[in-house]
Amino acid sequence: MLSPETNTLADTLNWLLKAGLDGRSERGLTEGLGQRLNAYGVPVDRISMRSEVLDPVLQSRSFVWRKGQEVEKLRHERAMHETNEYRFSFVNFMRTNRLEMQHIRLDSTEDHSFSLLKDLSSEGYTDYFARIIPFGERARIGSGNGMMATFATRNAEGFSTENLQVIETVLPAFALAFMAQAKTRMVTRVLSTYLGDRPARSILNGQITRGEPQTMQAVVWMSDIVGYSEAADHMRREGILEFLNAYAEIVADAVYAHGGEVLKFIGDGVLAVFDKAGATCPAEAALNAALAVQSAVDMARQKRDGEGKIAAEVIVALHHGDVLFGNFGSSDRLDFTALGSAVNEASRLVSLAKTLNQTIITSEEFRNELTERKDLLLSLGRYVLRSISGAHHLYTVDPEASPHGSCSA
Repeated sequence: MLSPETNTLADTLNWLLKAGLDGRSERGLTEGLGQRLNAYGVPVDRISMRSEVLDPVLQSRSFVWRKGQEVEKLRHERAMHETNEYRFSFVNFMRTNRLEMQHIRLDSTEDHSFSLLKDLSSEGYTDYFARIIPFGERARIGSGNGMMATFATRNAEGFSTENLQVIETVLPAFALAFMAQAKTRMVTRVLSTYLGDRPARSILNGQITRGEPQTMQAVVWMSDIVGYSEAADHMRREGILEFLNAYAEIVADAVYAHGGEVLKFIGDGVLAVFDKAGATCPAEAALNAALAVQSAVDMARQKRDGEGKIAAEVIVALHHGDVLFGNFGSSDRLDFTALGSAVNEASRLVSLAKTLNQTIITSEEFRNELTERKDLLLSLGRYVLRSISGAHHLYTVDPEASPHGSCSA
């Protein structure tokens, strides 16, 4: 238990800097600051730390510490910033008016203009201090210009001048540690969003040298939208993006839900892999994902037809073989991707499926990887694939077979 006698201001600053170097979470930093301020004699009962993030879904995140309680994590989606709740919030008031500091008594008879301040007052808080710590231009990522820190107390006398001086002294070190952890999280999130989880992990683990490929056996998934080019000719630019996003989401959701990994969006196509790192039975998992896509596509067709939007079919090709993972490209522009004959053959399968009018097509190599559901596949015969030597036995899903199996995918 910390006490004023064992916790000096220098101790708190050193703890914050070490916590930042150790990569302590934003939650842990906020809780630790509250405990150390209390130990130093600052009567803080509530702390809120809010910062904007570089995220396709979220605009910002907050961490709220209340004395004696677990830290609460709040996620603020981008759409929320368009609501009246945010427009008339205290946060937006400070940012809009470029105010870096506000100190407000909450137990006065003054009618507070913001719902947050009214709520805090009704909960027994007497004093409120808000501080925006700006980040320098070179320290910013995305639209994050800084972080907002707020402190509230139930102490009858509120925060003294000395209390606020202590808070002002430790905030820069806290903001630096907080920013370091937030940036690490944002970099991981951005890499995963644009490259996929597997490439992101590899890159962050230091695998950034050109070449040095890794070879592994995996189920290769290649899917494509039927008639995309023709559909795009009848849509506005915004409609094309909505169309592509809708079908990309259908495919990606099914792949991830069944333990696969989306590696790349290629125009209207998707390249993904399934291996034992993500699924106990990769082949069954991939087949189940393909069936899930077709089910979702049928539901999307009904919904889009009702909304007057263009709908489409999705072809899924499944193959199995050696896949080459690694960094490929020039010395200053690399792409972490999958290459190899298995990827090429999966691409050829998609093209042939269009000719054969099939929405799911698999190779014999894929069928051989199935542990118990080979009966689900129906032979299409032997075909020659463009630029691939030899004839290949291909399969599709038997519409009369039961899709259920016991293998944990």
